[in-house]
Amino acid sequence: MGCCKSSLYINTLRSHRSNSTRISSSFTQTEMLQLGTIVSNIPDHYQEAIINLPARKLLNFYQYHLMALYYGLQREWLLAIVCEQYAIKGLQALMPTEKDHYIFFNFYSVLSACFLALGEIETAIKGLHITLDILLKHTPMDYKTISNHYYHLGNAYRTIQNWEAALQSLTQAIEIAQLSNDLDQEYIHNLEANFQLIKKQVANNILCNLILSKA
Repeated sequence: MGCCKSSLYINTLRSHRSNSTRISSSFTQTEMLQLGTIVSNIPDHYQEAIINLPARKLLNFYQYHLMALYYGLQREWLLAIVCEQYAIKGLQALMPTEKDHYIFFNFYSVLSACFLALGEIETAIKGLHITLDILLKHTPMDYKTISNHYYHLGNAYRTIQNWEAALQSLTQAIEIAQLSNDLDQEYIHNLEANFQLIKKQVANNILCNLILSKA
């Protein structure tokens, strides 16, 4: 599998660059595997913008993303955030006209998860909106992933008791999940259960406010 990713990157380089031999020989096997992973995780029609970047700089910034993943697993949220923000800022400097390129999807997903873990909900919500914008622009038929992100967005809004936004996000999650050819009934049932819980919470809040206003 690793060899395939490395070969994929080298072969793709050859179709775009005349100096592919020099590039491939200047990286270790591990680095070539990482470059192959970067490219293989991006839809085919968006790979060229990544392949045309300076390979060493691309890899350096991507390694900060890997560090963010590592720190996230260790629950070192602040360190993970610092690494991910550095990776995003660095890559955006390399791609000033493509700051919503698909490659940033995973970066903002990790960043949002870290902010959620720290209780920085408003900041996490901004990141979730960015990931959704990227998905809707580049992979609008990836219904499962889009639905899942609307679900997380709904839960984030629920945490700060923005009930209207939470219900809207969960409605989107349900409707988009139902577009998938491979319906996950258990997942949809979970979404609908969360939707009903929020509706019940809203009704309880309205009732409590009415009681307090008459007290």
